[in-house]
Amino acid sequence: MAHTHYRLLSNCSDEQLRRICERRKLPLPQHWDEGAEGRVRLLKTMVFHLEDNKQLTNTLADLDGAHLKALKRLAEAGDQPDQIYVLQLAELGLILPDDPGWTLADRVADALADFDDGALSFQAEPGVRLEDPPPYGFALALTSVLLRCTGGIRVLKGGLPAKKELGQLLSRNALLKEERDATLTFALLHRLGFLWSREGRVDTLLPAVLAHPSRWVTERAFAKLLEDDLKLWNMPPAEDRAFLMRHLLERRGQALAVQPFLAFLKTLHPLDEARTREVFLPFLRRMGMVAMDAEHAHLALTAHGEALAHEYLLRDYRGTEAHWAPFVVDQPLIIQPNLELLTPMGQNPHRLLQLAQLGEVESLDAMVSLRVGPDTLIRALDTGMGIEEIRHRLSGGALSLPQTLTQLLDDLALRLGEVEVVQGVRLVKARTPHLAEELLVRPELAPLELTPLSDTVLEVNGPANAFELLKQAGFLPKPGRYLPLSLDGDESLYLWALACLAFVNEKGMNHHLEPVRQMIQSALHRIQNEDSALYNEVLRRVPMLNLGGGPQAQEETQRILEYGASYNLVAELTYMPLAAHRSQQRRVTPQAVEGEHLRAFCHLHQEEMSFRLSRIIGVRLLNEKGWTPGLHSQAG
Repeated sequence: MAHTHYRLLSNCSDEQLRRICERRKLPLPQHWDEGAEGRVRLLKTMVFHLEDNKQLTNTLADLDGAHLKALKRLAEAGDQPDQIYVLQLAELGLILPDDPGWTLADRVADALADFDDGALSFQAEPGVRLEDPPPYGFALALTSVLLRCTGGIRVLKGGLPAKKELGQLLSRNALLKEERDATLTFALLHRLGFLWSREGRVDTLLPAVLAHPSRWVTERAFAKLLEDDLKLWNMPPAEDRAFLMRHLLERRGQALAVQPFLAFLKTLHPLDEARTREVFLPFLRRMGMVAMDAEHAHLALTAHGEALAHEYLLRDYRGTEAHWAPFVVDQPLIIQPNLELLTPMGQNPHRLLQLAQLGEVESLDAMVSLRVGPDTLIRALDTGMGIEEIRHRLSGGALSLPQTLTQLLDDLALRLGEVEVVQGVRLVKARTPHLAEELLVRPELAPLELTPLSDTVLEVNGPANAFELLKQAGFLPKPGRYLPLSLDGDESLYLWALACLAFVNEKGMNHHLEPVRQMIQSALHRIQNEDSALYNEVLRRVPMLNLGGGPQAQEETQRILEYGASYNLVAELTYMPLAAHRSQQRRVTPQAVEGEHLRAFCHLHQEEMSFRLSRIIGVRLLNEKGWTPGLHSQAG
């Protein structure tokens, strides 16, 4: 007699049917428990979903080796499973009652035959010792790259650091010890737009980093790790990387034997086993996302890897908040008399980046070591930072600083602004007439061709850069009309940062930027007229700064979707359909927000659809151009 799902399900009680639907997340028809007709509707619905190939394969893949072996013995030899396995297998609907015991449907037996016997047992034997990986390894490695790039490094035409700069990234850096790790983490950050590249030099784009929560950089870089083409690093395909992390997450807390586990995964997906084992898993181990034994024969997902996979795969950012607690605190800062700063690496990376603006990073390990001196503090002053802000950052709110540092700051405070460059009208103002006379006779300022207009005001007649020449002559000019954030002192980087602020305002995240917004729009219009290439670069990069996670307010969601529609960008929705039990991921090309609905082209269904805004849990823009054929609208 054929063991069909329909016949075997008919032997189950109502409570057993309800439990199977609950565990397998199957829909329950309305009024199914009101008479024989309702029960027939339920059985037909269950058969349809239980025999779905993808759902059945995923359910089998979620079982551990012992349950799979018990199920296979029942299918091949008729051996009844031990009682310790019956409950889970029955609640999942994989075994069903049939006189005199349990059996499985023919469809389940067929799917089970696809599993290689050698891949059924991948649990590590008791006593396997896994080496402790560096905690928060991936997050700290990314932070170490940002810290090293704060002062700027040279890159090759291909966009990766030159050999000398690779040495700089790795020098006295316990978080990155291999060149391929340094270049890969560098590339992930660069693709996120956190490293600003211009004329062969790269520095950390602090406004973009500081505009997001401290954990956001790591979350988005992890997404890039699983999504991007990384052939340059010989990584397996992106779908292999995401597939592996999904199955590691499903087996959180378990120690697995690498070889049989990969063989098991290969029965489900055409996995590039060699590159996964030789390249991807060792990288995850070095980044602290998996723990392995000395022979690299066994592995387990670490707390850091679990949090990142949980956030990426399940889009549950609140469920991992406890994991990121160390990333929201400021640790103590010790300042030595020789002006060396020491602070723990495991803390808020925003605070570390702000300290790196004031000092030169010397070593990165459990502690971060930075050297402060006149040159580093002058560099901070050039970015528009005030003396009092520098004092506050270095003191961490404490009342006193070492005497050597106090004297240095006092001296800089006296010198800062002794000359002022008024760039719009090419004037130099000196604090005293005596200083103005000195400027006129200094030979290194001769290219400026200064002529006096009064006892303290000089006119610049030459073509040279007054700001740079005064600095080279040992003066500290007061910062001009814009913050010279970039290394070469031009306005490009500053204007891009302002454009990002404008975008934040357009999203509805800040209602207090109206004066700034007007200035930004004016600057952007000027850029559009004068430098179309830079303007297009701004438009390309700005949407990439809006990839944040977590539940979004409907107003914010609407503004993001309207922006995507305006610039024809693809968006990824986390959407809760009306009849579904859990959210779904949809890639769409937004067309317009109409009342309480989004009209968009759905890339999954390949047709134009309508999505209710209240059912959109989250949205992020992708740096991809949309595509919308002229098809008919349908409710989603």
